[in-house]
Amino acid sequence: MNRGIVIAVAATGLLVGGCGSSVAGAPAPPAVGDASGVDMCTILTEAELSQLGIELDSREPKDRLGEVGCQWVGKPFTLDLERGEDTVADYVKRRNDPAFVTFAENTVNGRAGAQFGVRRSGNQCAQLIDGGPVSLLVSVAASSSLGPPIDPCAEALRIAELIEPRLPKAGT
Repeated sequence: MNRGIVIAVAATGLLVGGCGSSVAGAPAPPAVGDASGVDMCTILTEAELSQLGIELDSREPKDRLGEVGCQWVGKPFTLDLERGEDTVADYVKRRNDPAFVTFAENTVNGRAGAQFGVRRSGNQCAQLIDGGPVSLLVSVAASSSLGPPIDPCAEALRIAELIEPRLPKAGT
């Protein structure tokens, strides 16, 4: 009987010791893979785009200044999904650029990110996701007319959280 207690106490000590070490430090961010091959025009399915209120036939490819992706019109917002040559760290270095009306570092499912706005009206917000040597951008601009008001930053983050699990991890 004493032997069972000793084993239980020893096992409890191991479990507590293991938990103590992970609680003491912050969780490590996920290892990021190279997302430079990710096609932002196809990362969301047609069903997902439809559920977001996107008009599928409104897709417009984008390829400008090192950013490649697509834009769609929808209700209650317009959606841009792009992959850019600048990293999240590059954006962070420029956080005080007057082009940014707002700028805040954040995470997307534990992956480094940043959120920024470039319109004083506050009806647009972009969410960056760390893609290793590139950044991935989810930009939401509220439609100006019909529908209930939306928080474009909350929507951009929600869509980024949907996309993030599909991105390459380190070693893949």
